[in-house]
Amino acid sequence: MPTLVAYLCVFAGGIVGALARFGAQEAFRKWTSLPGWGAIFIVNAAGSLIIGFAVAWLQGVQLDAELQHLSPLRLYIETQNANHGLGLLAVGFCGAFTTFSTFSLDNQFLFHGERGRMLFNAVGSVLVCLALAALGWHLGQAGLHT
Repeated sequence: MPTLVAYLCVFAGGIVGALARFGAQEAFRKWTSLPGWGAIFIVNAAGSLIIGFAVAWLQGVQLDAELQHLSPLRLYIETQNANHGLGLLAVGFCGAFTTFSTFSLDNQFLFHGERGRMLFNAVGSVLVCLALAALGWHLGQAGLHT
């Protein structure tokens, strides 16, 4: 059962992630002439990189011989629950920054054991969510005309 500390970690990470997303979108709009979807693309790419690194780092996965000394796993386990760090960075920050990062991490896990399911999840999610966004758009427009 999650503790209050776990909820607070997700809460704090979520606040920072949401503000980072808003800030990135505003900076992108202000300092570039590229279309708005470009900011979402950059945020999704950055979030995918961050969640992959954070999960591997906090779970002590061997990233690279040069990065092994940076793994906080030993110290973190001695001082508190490693899941709090995952809640803060992966669930809270990346979840609020972009849910695409979680989608990407899930597909990374599936790639290593269940490639058929990864393909189904990747293609299916994009197509189904695109269709549902179009349906929602249609329903929203229809509601404006009633």
